[in-house]
Parts: sequence; structure tokens; C-alpha cells
Amino acid sequence: MKRDYKIPRFKDFKFAKSRDEGDFLAPYTNRPISKFISWTFVHFSLCAELLALFTPIVDLITIYWIASGNWILAAIFVELSLLFDSADGEVARFRTTIKKRTEQQNAYGAYMDSMAGVLIFPIVIFTAGLSMGNMFVGLLTMLSFFLINLSAGYGLLFTNKKEKSKSIQDGILGRIKKKLGIRGTVGFSGDIQKHIIALALLFQTTIFLWIYFVLAMVVVLTKFYLYSE
Repeated sequence: MKRDYKIPRFKDFKFAKSRDEGDFLAPYTNRPISKFISWTFVHFSLCAELLALFTPIVDLITIYWIASGNWILAAIFVELSLLFDSADGEVARFRTTIKKRTEQQNAYGAYMDSMAGVLIFPIVIFTAGLSMGNMFVGLLTMLSFFLINLSAGYGLLFTNKKEKSKSIQDGILGRIKKKLGIRGTVGFSGDIQKHIIALALLFQTTIFLWIYFVLAMVVVLTKFYLYSE
């Protein structure tokens, strides 16, 4: 296929979020690996929206592995879904450098990205709890997943959401980050959420599901309190 743009060499492919914008763990966990997937999609001129479809497909396969009792494979596939989720953003950022996208295209891409992450993964969480013999904790953890995602919509309730988020990151949390030399956004991100679920599957214990639930509820309630002040 003839291209009207030049594919960058793999070592020059640097279209991930900056260290200061993305999740603070990403440069050490999923980003170094997702770069391979991103470059492959760019090399074959495949769009980010197609890549976003891989996330729910991987989540469906994860449910199969859980139901089959293949816990290690299930944990690996949770991490794989995170890699695809990271890679589609890198592909989208590269393509905006070669062709300006309309607001509608950007909105559609963002919608695809958000839906891919929440479409099947809650069922992965519930299936994990159910297969570990505790349907109750599976339901609670799945509920907390929805609440943490709904909390992203606090901007519809509080007009000062962006200012509050910035003040939180630059305030006490910012001072702690500076002291520890941490760059990026610290919070209960999708990256951390999937790492916790992967650990629950790897060790076949609901302890990590309880940890997920407690952290999610602390974040939801804290955000609501801080934004409503």
C-alpha cells in the first residue's frame, strides 16, 4: 500500500503521552511494550478505532480463561487488554501529525476508546469474584468500577472540576510527588485498576478485589467531597 507519509523507525516512534501527562506507572509497565503494538498498526496503516476493538475482544477471551480455570492466562490477558488500550492512543496521536482530524472524528475516537474499556471489563471483574467462590465481592467490585468511571463525569455537576483537579495534583500531592521524584498523574487510574485485577487472578484471591473496592470508594468519595467544596 502506497503511503503519503513516512513511517518513523521504531526507535523514533515517540507518540505516547508525556511523562507529566500520563499515569505515573505507565512508563515502567505498559508503555514500553504497547509501543510495539502501536508501531505495528502505524506500519500497516491501521486506524486507532480498529485497535480499540481489540480491548473488548481480549476481555471476552479473559472471561473464557477465568471460566476454564486458566488463572495465569487470564491475568496475562488482563495486562494484554491494558496494552491495547494504551496503544490505540499512541496510534491516534501519530495519525493527527499526518492528517488533521475534525472535532467529530476526535469525539468518535474518544468515544470508542472509552466504550472499549468499560464494555466487557466489568464482567471480567464479576466473573473473577464468582469463580473464586464469592459472588458478593464480585458484585461489589464491579459496582465500584462503574462508580469510579461515573466519577469522571463530575464535571457535569461541578464547574470547577478542572481547577480542583489541578490544585489537587499541584497541592499536597504535588509536594509529595516532587519529594519522591514522581512524574505524571497519581491516582486510581485504569492502569492501576487492571494491574490489581490481574494480581487477583494471578494469585486467585479476593483480597485484591477487596483492595480494588476500598480504593475505588475512597477515590469516589474524596473526589466528590473536594469538588463540592
